[in-house]
Amino acid sequence: MAATIKDVAKYAGCSIKTVSRVINNEPYVTPELRTQVQAAIRAVGYVPNLSARRLVQHKAYMLGILMYPGYSQATSAVLSRIMDIGYEENYDILIQPYFPSHSRSRDKLANLITGHRLDGFVSTPPCDTDGFIVDLLTTYKVPLVQINPFTRTETIPYIAGDDYQGAFAATEHLINLGHRIIAFLLGPRNLRASVDRLYGYRAALDAHRLTANEQWLEDSEFTFDGGYTATKLLMERQVRPTAIFAGSDESALGVLFAAQEMGLRVPGDLSVCGYDDFLLSKNIWPGLTTVHQPSEEMLEQATRLLIKLVNGEPVEEKQVVITPRLVVRGSTGRINP
Repeated sequence: MAATIKDVAKYAGCSIKTVSRVINNEPYVTPELRTQVQAAIRAVGYVPNLSARRLVQHKAYMLGILMYPGYSQATSAVLSRIMDIGYEENYDILIQPYFPSHSRSRDKLANLITGHRLDGFVSTPPCDTDGFIVDLLTTYKVPLVQINPFTRTETIPYIAGDDYQGAFAATEHLINLGHRIIAFLLGPRNLRASVDRLYGYRAALDAHRLTANEQWLEDSEFTFDGGYTATKLLMERQVRPTAIFAGSDESALGVLFAAQEMGLRVPGDLSVCGYDDFLLSKNIWPGLTTVHQPSEEMLEQATRLLIKLVNGEPVEEKQVVITPRLVVRGSTGRINP
């Protein structure tokens, strides 16, 4: 015979209400008692009836991650961690591809909301550039947490990075190494990160009284191919840059590959700096100098914040800005005399 909630309460020596609070991850349970109840659940082999919980509490126990395809090529580790968080907190995770302003994406999202199939959403850039998402979720009072939104407001929770300061630090690092011709890869125009990193790059040059020459700004996606193509174009110019701030780690990998193809030594002939600090960045040769602000950490923080909002738990800070940190590795060095 299957174990019941009464069996758990008897084994743990507490009330059925206390067991229910632990199962539903509600407050007002001490950490010691919560641990005791969880141990009792495992001991008696109790399996909560998720369908019944959904009916009684009017919750789907499902969270949606709105992700633009290509948000990060290092998605396997990211999604694995998000699934782990859902498992820990008794929520299923739905990874929902979303193309901003596409009618099919909007219809799919609307069906998920009106069908009460999800309890809340995390949006990744550039999904937030479609105002339809905010309007829809606000209308239906569905919790939303944004990651690095293009437009930040006090009403919508978000997790963002200080891309301006991160880019300033990376550019200043190259300047302090003696570089004066520093190219910058612009990145997608619909990402807040691209805009802020460009401002940080310009501000560092201005702070050191260097001219921000437009010919050293090259259009590029934050992808391997984007970095590769931009490097080929930059190195065809009569005056070559001695350093490239790639704007992202993925594009920096393309820069390194292009440099190797052209027989350029890194950092002897060309210093390369990325942004994000993906796991791969320290495992290549030379190790990539970059700014530590990985998207997987931001996505994890956003998911945990969303779970707190959905559960009605107190949240100290709903607008979180992560302080970046420069990580110096072997891809940057002093300019050759």
